[in-house]
Amino acid sequence: SSGINAEYGEVEVKRRNVHRIFGYPITIPFIISNEFCERFSYYGMRTILTIYFVEKIGMTDTEATNWFHEYAMLCYATPIIGALIADIFIGKFLTILGLSMVYILGNLLMSVSSVGKIPMFQDNSTTVEIDGITYDDFTPKLWGPIVALHLIALGTGGIKPCVSSFGGDQFQPSETGRMQRYFSMFYFSVNAGSMVATLLTPELRMLGCMGEETCYPMAFGVPAAFMLIAVIAFVAAGMWYAKVPPQGNPIVDVAKVTWSMFFGSEDPVEKFGEKKYKETRQLWRVLAVFIPLPFFWALFDQQSSRWVLQARVMNGNLTLGGENFEIKPDQMQALNPIFILALIPVFEGAVYPIMKKIGLPTSATFRIILGMTITSCSFIICGFLQVAMEGKASSFNEAHGTNFTVHDLPNQHQIHVLAQVPMIFVITCGEILTSITVLEFAYSYAPPSMKSVCQSLSLLTTAVGNLVVIIFNKVTEKETYLFFMWAVIVLLAAVLQWAICKKIQGPLDEYREKELECKNDGTELKKKESGV
Repeated sequence: SSGINAEYGEVEVKRRNVHRIFGYPITIPFIISNEFCERFSYYGMRTILTIYFVEKIGMTDTEATNWFHEYAMLCYATPIIGALIADIFIGKFLTILGLSMVYILGNLLMSVSSVGKIPMFQDNSTTVEIDGITYDDFTPKLWGPIVALHLIALGTGGIKPCVSSFGGDQFQPSETGRMQRYFSMFYFSVNAGSMVATLLTPELRMLGCMGEETCYPMAFGVPAAFMLIAVIAFVAAGMWYAKVPPQGNPIVDVAKVTWSMFFGSEDPVEKFGEKKYKETRQLWRVLAVFIPLPFFWALFDQQSSRWVLQARVMNGNLTLGGENFEIKPDQMQALNPIFILALIPVFEGAVYPIMKKIGLPTSATFRIILGMTITSCSFIICGFLQVAMEGKASSFNEAHGTNFTVHDLPNQHQIHVLAQVPMIFVITCGEILTSITVLEFAYSYAPPSMKSVCQSLSLLTTAVGNLVVIIFNKVTEKETYLFFMWAVIVLLAAVLQWAICKKIQGPLDEYREKELECKNDGTELKKKESGV
């Protein structure tokens, strides 16, 4: 009884008594608003980063790709730091608040360091003449953006495992349906912020300011402002949050129990207790499902590197209603969140019910496998598009006696950038099936004391995926081979995922069902004791 009171006392009372909007705790709109603004900040900067590296810093395509994926890797490696701080020391609320301050500092430095007229950030300066107008052309020193990106990576990575699971903490254990819909709404807000930012920041970078043709200070500054708004939205609901206190150091406990399971002379159940033993076994089952995920993320994150660089040499001119427009290469990324926003309701309201009706499984693990398979198809489409682009360059050379490559053929003679739409649509379907499901899976199946750590370890798969990209970039410089190679790799990873899930699905579900039974029994007992 005392154990139940300790675990479900003040937090459970707050969950039960909090004011609700359409059945959801009043805190949920604040958390989702925070996530929208934070994702705007993150994707607003990330969208233009590869182009910034190439056109402003002067990197080659391969250098820019590697730097981008090194940054992305760091963003998804640092969640383990945030999770440990939250679970061991200060809880999720203060972790999110503190690391958000670091995040804002990084955003501000990214914006200020791109102001070429500041001597401490300036590498060299020239002038260029475009359409009869003379512009300054400043090349920023690399140290400014590198320090800024490290601060941003620590901030965004550190809060990442805490925000989604902090939202999950606001629900009562029995509200599994509402919690699943919350995770869908959460992911919806992620992509809404991403969509707006991806459309806006490429336009901001092309406005021209401070005597230069471009305006990266504004393009990086607006995301900084949105991060400040994110913090304000989060703090505004502080009095209503259910704040689960830190529950100790799960990593140390897991290490001790794991060592005892495989190498210890004593029975781990007798030494550490049945609860810790079962939680550790469940954690390792969840982590086993994560093993193939880096290969999915290796493909997914190349939308912001290789796919942008492919779009950069395609024809972006578009005429609508007699007006001429230019689709900027980094704006093609906006189609991903647009498709996400359109397709999430379709999957929730039609695809999953139809799958159930025709007898297909809709378990989290099956959705992940299906998503990885579909993602493979997107890179097959991308590979054939690259083949067509190379063929276009060859045909132009034969017709005009020139020697252009796919990289320097004038854009107006190349395939239109909208030819990327099918592959973006397909990878978005793969993302809905895989990414949203992993978010839900990591929270739902993780042991109670390890939810933030489990979220961070699921994000660590993205870091490993970006490392995989850096390694495989060394295999060949030929994009066509790389695209088809990635398609085969993630297909093999899907097969591995199927083999793993076939082995452990039963024990995974069994542990989760028993955990839910215990929580519900504890909640009922607490209600009786408090006279509710």
